[in-house]
Amino acid sequence: MSSIPLRHFYSFGVTSKSRKTAAGFPGRGFPGQASVEMVLVLVAGIIPLTLGMIAFAEIAWTYHALITLTRQGARYASTHCWQDDMGSNVVNWMQANAPPFPDKPQLASGGMQIQVQYWIHDPSTSQSLPFSCTDGCSPQCVPDSVTVSISGYQFNHFLPLLRLQPLQFPPFSTTVEIQSAGGDPETGISSP
Repeated sequence: MSSIPLRHFYSFGVTSKSRKTAAGFPGRGFPGQASVEMVLVLVAGIIPLTLGMIAFAEIAWTYHALITLTRQGARYASTHCWQDDMGSNVVNWMQANAPPFPDKPQLASGGMQIQVQYWIHDPSTSQSLPFSCTDGCSPQCVPDSVTVSISGYQFNHFLPLLRLQPLQFPPFSTTVEIQSAGGDPETGISSP
């Protein structure tokens, strides 16, 4: 009995001539196959991943900007004079000095609400009560603390393209003690 070479045994009758592919080259696929595969990888993986990273970066940027704006607004309110119950001087300052972020125009248009609440502390009951005064910007009208908050913001970049609902951000608020209230202790004059 003659021995069969091992290479013929494993080829199961396929000779080296019949192993050529449709393109006519051994070991290669169809012409343009790599291009089609690259397009599929880009469309199915890399492009959505890149857009998702951009959307996440915008969300993080906006979140940080709103937190920063709330803190800066509270700091401004604590060092400037009380003018009215709505804190209009603080709201105007926050709208004019907001850090850059994608939806900054929503501050002026009313898409985001800025609330300013002044407090006076009652030591006998250990409670904070809303502050009110009729004298306006004067040394007699100095609250104990102020709370600045931003609410009503919805992030909707990229989301309508995916037919998703806007992302509702939580309200941001910061409370600080009044520091100088815009008053000069030497002259007794308060300035807004």
